[in-house]
Amino acid sequence: MKTTMIAAAMLFMANFAYASGNVRTNMAPTTDESAYVEITNATYTQFEIDVKDQYGDVIFSKKTTEPVTNYKRKYDFSGLDDGTYTLMVKSETEKNETQFKIERGGITVISERKTLEPLFKFDNNIWKMSYLNFPMEKMGLYIYDRSNNLIYEKSLNTEFAVHEGLDLSKLRPGEYEIVFATGFDIFEQTVRIK
Repeated sequence: MKTTMIAAAMLFMANFAYASGNVRTNMAPTTDESAYVEITNATYTQFEIDVKDQYGDVIFSKKTTEPVTNYKRKYDFSGLDDGTYTLMVKSETEKNETQFKIERGGITVISERKTLEPLFKFDNNIWKMSYLNFPMEKMGLYIYDRSNNLIYEKSLNTEFAVHEGLDLSKLRPGEYEIVFATGFDIFEQTVRIK
């Protein structure tokens, strides 16, 4: 039985890994206060593209009108003040963030960060999660009851492939909120114990 559960978990993760992490974002600064942004994906999908300032205010937003595998456009940043900005590209389950700096007309890419939404599965009071930790951040897992009391907490090591499972059958019937937190992202799932 244990072998069957491990095999099922590996298949679950293999399907998750195959369908994830395919979006690539490349920002190539030019000499005229602009940059080429190229987004590619292995499958057709729609992209949401935002540019935010250092305060989180959106200064540009676009959504592709139809699913595409390639998107390329030159963005003119000459009207922006010197400072730090973030180019965020979101697809269905993936988010790529490129932090860049504008200084005296020059554009420099500072950092890039890719995150995927975790895959949650809940069946027969057993909760499972798979997550690909591209940013290699510390993570935490928390369970809250209906009154928002923390009833379970676990720190997770910095690993790339994260697999967690919880047997919730001993909890009282009712709704519970499971929270999975990474460096900058929080993912939640409400489960009902019968």
